[in-house]
Formats: sequence, C-alpha cells, structure tokens
Amino acid sequence: MELEPRVIRFGLVDEYIIWEYERGLLFRNGQFERILEPGRYRFTKFPSPEQIRIVAVSLRQMSEVINSQAILTADKIEVRVSLIAQYAVVDPLLAISAVDSYSDRLYQDLQLTLRDLVSGYEIDALLEARAELSDTLLADVAPRAEGYGVELSRVGIRDIVLPGSVRSVFLREVEADREGRAELVKARHEVAAARARANTARILSRNPNIARMQELDTLVKLAGRNGSVVLLPNLSDLFVPRGVAVGENGADATEDDEA
Repeated sequence: MELEPRVIRFGLVDEYIIWEYERGLLFRNGQFERILEPGRYRFTKFPSPEQIRIVAVSLRQMSEVINSQAILTADKIEVRVSLIAQYAVVDPLLAISAVDSYSDRLYQDLQLTLRDLVSGYEIDALLEARAELSDTLLADVAPRAEGYGVELSRVGIRDIVLPGSVRSVFLREVEADREGRAELVKARHEVAAARARANTARILSRNPNIARMQELDTLVKLAGRNGSVVLLPNLSDLFVPRGVAVGENGADATEDDEA
C-alpha cells in the first residue's frame, strides 16, 4: 500500500514522519534519491527550488481476496471459486517503480492463474484438489510477484460453489453412499450374531450340563421377578421323539424294549 506520509508544514519547512512499519522513498526533482528509515525528516523550500516527494510504503502483511469467480471446469460445469492470498512488500522501490499498482497486479496474476488452473480440472477432481490447487497457485504466482517487489507467503482456496443442480446430484450420491455403508454394517452384525448363535448351539449340544445350568439360571431370574417358580423338564428331553425314553446312563430305550 502506497501512502503519502504525514506532513507538517512550518512556513518554508516541510516535516515528514515515517512510521515503524513503513519505508519512505525520497524523490528529489523526479529522481529517486534514497530510502528513508522510520523517523522524522525536515526539508526546506528556500532557497532551493527543488521538488521533494516522499512516498511511504507499508511493509506489513496484507491480504488480497479474489471474490467469487465464475469458471468452467474441464467437463463444462460452471463453478464459482474464491481465494485469499497473504503478501508483503519486500522491495519498496521495485514495488512502486516496476508496476503502476503492485496490489492490482497481484490481483490480476492470481485471478488469471486461478482461471487457467481450474479450467484444467474435472469437477470431481477439483473438489478433491483444494490443497493441491492452493500450492500450485502459490508456486506459479510467487516468482512473478517477486518481479515487482512483493513476497507472496500464502494462498488458500476459500470457497468452491457448485450450481444447484450439481449440488443435488452430489447430495444424492452422498446419501446413497451412507445408506450403503449402513446396510453393510447391519449385514456384518447379523452375520456375527448368527455365528455366535451357531457357536452357542454347538457348545450346548456337546455339553448338556451347561444347557441345564442356563435353564436353572433363567428360572432363578423369573422367580425373582414375580415370586413364582416354574418347573420345566430338561429341555433336552423335549426334543426326544415320542415313544423314546432316556435311560439313566443317557442311552435311548423304546417302549417295546423288555426290562
């Protein structure tokens, strides 16, 4: 940012103040003479008819915002992209002598480079390449900015705005993807539950005593709820075919067997 420094006039004496965050460029009769460090400077108008001009240039970090730019992607979808860049003047003389306005020139360089880069992406790739796009912008524009005394320190894509119809398509894709993941998780849980039940059934079939202990545990819980006790036969007996008895040693015996 170019500023006219603070000027205090005392008759034939002009006093200029350069602040700590600035540097002053002293021009005498149209020619650059030297850079003024922060401080107070006095110049007399008499007897010399010299023309004195001092331009103050800020060295602070500044921001340049490129607002919503309508750009066609490689697959002919119009998007609106905005970015923000941070920069500082590092060579005050070059900044005011190389270009008419270094801030305007930086804006144009960022804008044109952004358009060139975005037009080379298809929409899907563009949405996934925000960081890559920012890095490429910085790498492309920074060397040019050095040519007019500006150091470009950071460039970031702020927004990528899609048309309404394209947003609707992406929302449907996201919803379908979420539903698919939910169904997949549900199916995995069902398979895990089925495997657990199968493992339990296999263990109980091999160890009848464990099954009986679970039955008794269930009876105790039921009795604790309503104060009553329900007596059930051994559940394994329920699955013995009619006409078949279970002996004391666990061997099956039919009604036709003789004692």
